[in-house]
Amino acid sequence: MHFLIVSGAAQGQITPARRLARALVAAAEPGVIIRATLAVPLSALRRMFPGKAAGAAAGEGAVVLSDGAGVDYAAFTDGFDDGFQPERCDGAAFVGRLQLVGPASLARLAAALRARGRPVTCVVYTLLLPFAAAVARDLDVPAYFFWTMPAAVLSVYYHYFHGRHGLVDAAAGVRDDPNRRVQVPGLEFLRARDLPSLLTGPSPYLPAFREMFHVVEATAAASCHAHGQSGAKPRVLVNTFDALEPKALASVPGIDLIPVGPMVTDTEADGGGDLFEQDDDAGYMQWLDKQRDASVVYVAFGSLAVLSPRQLEEIRHCLEVTGRPFLWVVRRDNRDGGGGGGAATGLLPPAGGMVVEWCSQARVLAHRAVGCFVTHCGWNSTLETVACGVPAVMAPQWSDQATNARMAEARWGVGVRAETAADGTVLSSELSRGIDAVMGNSDGARAIRRRARTWKARAAMALDAAADDAEVDGDATAARNLRRFVQGVRSREREREQKQAGQS
Repeated sequence: MHFLIVSGAAQGQITPARRLARALVAAAEPGVIIRATLAVPLSALRRMFPGKAAGAAAGEGAVVLSDGAGVDYAAFTDGFDDGFQPERCDGAAFVGRLQLVGPASLARLAAALRARGRPVTCVVYTLLLPFAAAVARDLDVPAYFFWTMPAAVLSVYYHYFHGRHGLVDAAAGVRDDPNRRVQVPGLEFLRARDLPSLLTGPSPYLPAFREMFHVVEATAAASCHAHGQSGAKPRVLVNTFDALEPKALASVPGIDLIPVGPMVTDTEADGGGDLFEQDDDAGYMQWLDKQRDASVVYVAFGSLAVLSPRQLEEIRHCLEVTGRPFLWVVRRDNRDGGGGGGAATGLLPPAGGMVVEWCSQARVLAHRAVGCFVTHCGWNSTLETVACGVPAVMAPQWSDQATNARMAEARWGVGVRAETAADGTVLSSELSRGIDAVMGNSDGARAIRRRARTWKARAAMALDAAADDAEVDGDATAARNLRRFVQGVRSREREREQKQAGQS
């Protein structure tokens, strides 16, 4: 079996896609060999493996690297081989170009893999790549959408696009009534202000999201027709686990959601795979080794957010006044507060901590010294902090992050949301309040830390491959769900082989 995992160029997609590819390889039953190729846009491949991908030209068919976990890496073109620059091209133009050139490029990659003796038997794709389903149809192989955000967010989009439960009105009226409750069954804890930002304000990406959901449902209908079936629901892989979102997983009547997460495990020797060059991990990991247990404030706002100079100063001031040791990630493209390079203009961090440009976040959060995560609340970061049992102070920026923050605070009780000022800045005083709320000595802070430890244990059970033959507290493990998924793909592959044999 050969899975072609197709990811966009964003770190937030590449990370879970890479982890899924490795998990699929590991899900092979005795006597079955599973291969996986992770296909990413050429611009991303060049950044993930500098030097190794430099001569890949258009990249199609060039397997740049095979890692120790059984995953190959290859490229297709998204029309921006030198990288997408939002200041030069808006989101609508990006999506249009991607949909124009992506399908043919991905088809050529599949043909090149077949020529190398590795025909694709299943396609899995992430956000903004629905054309991968059409490529799979032409190859006569199944295609599955891998949703890299929480099930709750998938549910919100699904019901919004179907015009249900007053979601359209709630999103449109967010300024007038930000605390209006969402009426989706199972998601009543959400308010209008917690909805994804693509629904509450103008976004060039919303039509592309609508198209993704249309393709998922249309692909399932076409597959049922081809196999003489009726009524079968489309199946979508979701990076979550049963215990974390039981009601959300059951809140989408038209789609069968398969929880395969949390996709949080990486090997220590990845040999690449991030879009940003890490600082010397020996430096920051050794520094963490010298700190007291649960004493360090870890601050990171992901791979996309560019913080304003004022926001950087507010964070700096917060770290200074709290006086706790800190590890602060400030990307090189954000060190001047405006996306420029190089010098840390105006950024003079206080004593008592470290500032790095990028780090292995999963390793940092798993370190005993980290006691708090100040985060933008992207879904990968949220899952990692839950799986590591680290309380969070959340300052969501856009997309699904407000929804993630609401769940972490109101449903799981593992952190607090920091409120913004009128201009969108999170003030130093508010960040300090949040840090004290999760790291302090109050009864509330101790309760948050206790719940964080509980969720760490539940995430570990979901990841326990040894428990995949049994349900844990009524929940299937990720390993079990992946194994069942692979068995289903294998069964369909056999049916296709038998059909082809009968026609020959």
